[in-house]
Amino acid sequence: MKTATKQNQLVEDFENNFKNLLSSESISKAVEDLENVDSESLKTASAYGAHGALASLVFYVKAQCSINNGKTFNGNAWGISFPGGGALFGDVYLSNAGSLDQLYKETTSFTFTATPVYTAFYFFDKNSKLLGHFQAGSVSTATGTGGGSGSWS
Repeated sequence: MKTATKQNQLVEDFENNFKNLLSSESISKAVEDLENVDSESLKTASAYGAHGALASLVFYVKAQCSINNGKTFNGNAWGISFPGGGALFGDVYLSNAGSLDQLYKETTSFTFTATPVYTAFYFFDKNSKLLGHFQAGSVSTATGTGGGSGSWS
């Protein structure tokens, strides 16, 4: 299973894919957090095993992320993506959330990047602060970007 292939892949993809979709302030905040994600920080960070799914109908996407022995995120997003779907297997990492409980309680929106190599969901609070992200290897035909709302239950 593969995730982002190089240290700044998450940052580059996030900036490129969301530059016209999110405010520059939201992008700057998220990029600042994502720049701290490298192979060394991931080795020492708590990785919460997770699996999920992405189902794309070109402009509309349903996204799901289930933390093993935890809660499940269900999201609905608008964006542009190749139609299809598939399974996702990876890990959830916390950014500005101090705990999984905070991630569960405060997530109000998310964005996604789906490539042939990896898929990432970025979870935000009501102030567009990045709480955490799901980084997964893709077994999926859906590729693209978008954003929307969702919650954990």
